[in-house]
Amino acid sequence: MKRIAILLLVILPIALASVSFTDYTSPTSSGQEAFLNGNFNFKSGNQDQASYNGLLGGNYLNYYNSLPINWRIGADGNLELLRGSADGAEANTGYAIKAYTNADKYLNNSNIFGYGALDLGYRKNINLDDADDPYAKIGIGAGYGRVMDATVLSKAMRIVDELIKYEVIKNPLTTEGYIALAQIIDKEGQYKTQYGRDEYKKYWYEAMEDVFNQENLLPAGSLHALGIIRLQEVLDQRFSSRKYGWTVRAGVGYILSSYDGTDQDPSLDVSAEYALPISNKLQFIERMDYSTILSDDISHTIYNKASLTYELSSMMDWENKLMTALTIPSASGAKTIIDNTLESIFYYYLSNKVNLNASLRFHMLDDGVKDNGNDDLDMTFFVGATYRLR
Repeated sequence: MKRIAILLLVILPIALASVSFTDYTSPTSSGQEAFLNGNFNFKSGNQDQASYNGLLGGNYLNYYNSLPINWRIGADGNLELLRGSADGAEANTGYAIKAYTNADKYLNNSNIFGYGALDLGYRKNINLDDADDPYAKIGIGAGYGRVMDATVLSKAMRIVDELIKYEVIKNPLTTEGYIALAQIIDKEGQYKTQYGRDEYKKYWYEAMEDVFNQENLLPAGSLHALGIIRLQEVLDQRFSSRKYGWTVRAGVGYILSSYDGTDQDPSLDVSAEYALPISNKLQFIERMDYSTILSDDISHTIYNKASLTYELSSMMDWENKLMTALTIPSASGAKTIIDNTLESIFYYYLSNKVNLNASLRFHMLDDGVKDNGNDDLDMTFFVGATYRLR
C-alpha cells in the first residue's frame, strides 16, 4: 500500500504537468486593462529642507486577438514630483504621456503578416519649465511568426489542482481537456457580450462543467457548490503572463512631428520578440527594436529589453528586467551612448485589483564624457502600490 502511495505521489505531478503551454492556441478573445501605480519617498531632518521624490503612473490597454488579426490600443503616462534638500530648492514636476495603436493582419492563416502602427507622445522634462512639442510617428511593414498568450492555461491548471485538492474530482484532465477549459476561460468577454454582465457566469461555468463531464470526472454531473466556489476563487486570482513563440518584423516609419517640433526623413524599423515559458512558474520574454533614419546623416538606435518572471506563489511574483538603449551616431567623433537599467521587483497581490511592490533599480549611463556628473552607478529603491481599474 505504501508503494502505491509513493508511486501516486510521483506519477500525479507528472500527469498534472503533461500539458504544455505550447499546446495552447488562443481562440478569438478581447479585453481591457487599466492600472494606476505610485510610489513616494519623503525625507526630513539633517538637511536644509524636507525633500521628496514621487512617481504616479498609469496605463490602459484595449486588445483583440484572433488567428487572422490582432490589434491593440493603449496609453501609458507618468507624473514625477521632485524637491531637493538644499535650502531654497524648488519643487519640480515632469510628465510623459504615450499613446499607441497597431494591428497585425495575417495572410490566409499563415505566419506571414502585414502591420500598421501609430505612436503619439507628449512630455515635459522635470528639469525644464516648458513641455516639448507633441510627437507623432506612423509605420507600416511586414513580418513573420506568432507570439501566443497562454496565460489562461495557467488558470486551467490551477483550477484542476484546486478541484483535486478538495476532492471535487479525482483525476486531472487530458491535454485536450486542459486546452478546452482554457479556451472557455479565454472567452469570458464573449459570454459577457452574449448573456450580459449579471447573467453570463451561469452559462460560463456550465460550459466549464461540460469539459469535466466529457471526460467523466463528475459522477453526479455537477461541480456542486464546493467546486463552483473553488473555481471562482482561482478565477479571481492574478496570474503572471505565460507567452510562447517569436516574431520578426521590418518596415518603414515617418515621424510627422518630433519633440523638437520638426519632422524627419523616413526611418527603417526592425524588431524581434521571443517568448518562452521555461516552466509552469518561470517566464522569459525578449524584445529588441532597431531604428535608423534613411538620410545622409545616419544614426542608429537599438533598444533591448529582457525580462524573467518567477511566480513565487499565487500571491507573489518576482520580476527581473534588463533594459539597454544604444544610440550609435555616424558623425565623425560623435560618441556612442549606452544606457543600462537593471530592475528587480517583488509584487505582493492583496487582491485581484491591488498589489504592493518593492523594486531595486540600478542605472548606468555611458555617454563617453568623463566627469560630467553621471559617471557612477545609480541605485534606487522604491516601495509602491498598484491598483487595477479594469
